[in-house]
Amino acid sequence: MEKSIRELIRSPRETLGGFCFLPRLIDKVRLYATGDLPKDYHENLLKEGKTFDGRFLLFTGVSPEALRNVILKSKTDEEVLSWILKNSQAKTEREIREWVDTIRKDRPDADRSRARKSFYPEVAKKWDVARLSPFDLIDLDEGRIDHPIDGEMKQSRP
Repeated sequence: MEKSIRELIRSPRETLGGFCFLPRLIDKVRLYATGDLPKDYHENLLKEGKTFDGRFLLFTGVSPEALRNVILKSKTDEEVLSWILKNSQAKTEREIREWVDTIRKDRPDADRSRARKSFYPEVAKKWDVARLSPFDLIDLDEGRIDHPIDGEMKQSRP
């Protein structure tokens, strides 16, 4: 029986060392290496810029290729975290919490909102994607939750 995406890739809410998206990023890199990452996830994998992977790379200052290599060589998530803590820009627990909170509160501008609607059409049919947190957007799309949980969201009109 084939596993669903929510069984293959962890929620963006899951943290490792306080870093959101890191467990998910580890899953995606490992799945890509084995050919099991769904094609919809390839384009943004370890992509620098405004992607969630890119935000992690920018915040920690680690290079995408170095991170990919350490993920593939490491046997555990804790080994990856240890490498990140040794090789990233120094971050305090408070800075990490503030970074996670910034992501949780992030809402898109008009252009990003349109992009969200096209990339997440099923979610956009039910919810105003411009008002969803990135965590809710991804967890709704991947079927982990059936309604937003990061604050009260109004249902969009059909």
